[in-house]
Amino acid sequence: MILVTGGTGIVGSHLLLRLSTEKKTIVATYRNPSKLDIIAAFFKHHGAEKAFKTILWKQADITDVDALAEVFEGITYVYHCAAFVSFAVRHREKLIKTNIEGTANIVNFCIKNKVKKIAYVSSIAALGAKNTKEKVTEDFQWNNDVQQTYYGYSKHGGELEIWRGTQEGIPAVIVNPGVILTSYFWKQSSGVLFRLVDKGLKFYPIGQTGFVAIEDVVFSLQTLMESKIENERYILVAENSSFREIITKIAKTLQKKPPTLALYKGILKTFMFLESIAVFFRLRKRSLSAASIDSICDTSSFDGSKITRHLPFNYQDISKSIEKIGAIYRA
Repeated sequence: MILVTGGTGIVGSHLLLRLSTEKKTIVATYRNPSKLDIIAAFFKHHGAEKAFKTILWKQADITDVDALAEVFEGITYVYHCAAFVSFAVRHREKLIKTNIEGTANIVNFCIKNKVKKIAYVSSIAALGAKNTKEKVTEDFQWNNDVQQTYYGYSKHGGELEIWRGTQEGIPAVIVNPGVILTSYFWKQSSGVLFRLVDKGLKFYPIGQTGFVAIEDVVFSLQTLMESKIENERYILVAENSSFREIITKIAKTLQKKPPTLALYKGILKTFMFLESIAVFFRLRKRSLSAASIDSICDTSSFDGSKITRHLPFNYQDISKSIEKIGAIYRA
C-alpha cells in the first residue's frame, strides 16, 4: 500500500489525484476534517469523484506517534508531503516541531515497518542559498554561518532525518521544488499571488527565485518513486525569474495593471522596525525577520537540470502555465 502524508495540501492533493486514477491502493493522512470537503470538491472539479472515494483517509498529525502507528499498518511506499509552510518568525516552534520532529516520526515508522522507499517533498529553501553568484545545484552545502529563515532551517532538518533513514536501510529520494504554480488553491502558495494581483497589487519584491508547475512536481515524485533511483535529491525549477516578471505575467493574463512600486530591503527593514514596536506593545505578533527579508530580496538562481538528465522529463513552460492558471482563475 502507498501512504501519502499531507493529503489535503497542494502537492499531496495533486499527487493523490494522479495516483488514485491509476487504481492504486492509497492511504492518505489529514489533520483538519473540514479540508476533506475542499479536496472532495477538487477531485470533482477534475471529474474524479469515484477516485476520491477509493482513498483510505486517516486523520493523523505527523507529530502524533500513536496516530501514525495505526496509519502505517501494511504500508510499503511513502510519499511524505506533509509540512508546515510559513516565513513568519512567530511560527518557528511549529515549523521545527512539524517539519523536523514530524519527519523524524515518519522516518522511524518507515524503519520499523521496513518500508521499501520514501519520497520526500522538501524545498529550495532547504538548500540555504543566499545571493550566490553561480547557479545553485543539488551539491550546494548548507551554511550555518548565514542567517536562514526558520522555514528553510526546518526543511533542511527534515532532509537530515530522511538521510538518517537511508543509513538505516530505507531508500529515499528528495525533491526541492521552487515556488509551485498551481490553480484552484487560491489561498496558498502562488494562488495568493493571483488573488493579490486581481485585487490590484501595488508592490513587488525586488528578489528572484525558481518557479515550477505543480504537474512537474507530482510527475517527478511518482516517476522517481517508481524508478530504481535511490538516495538522490533533485531541484525542481523550470525557470528562474524575478518576482516582478512573474507578477507582471500574472497581471497580463488577468488583464490587470502590474505593480510598479519596488519593496527594497531598506523599506522592508523599516516595516520590521515598526512591527517590533507593535510587538513590544502586544498589538501584533512578529512576522518579519532579517532572514525573511533577505529571502524576499535574494537573487540566487537554481539549476533544475539534473532531473532532465536522469529521467525522460521536460519542464512545462512557466509563461504558458501562468496563462493556463489565469484562465482557470478568471473562470
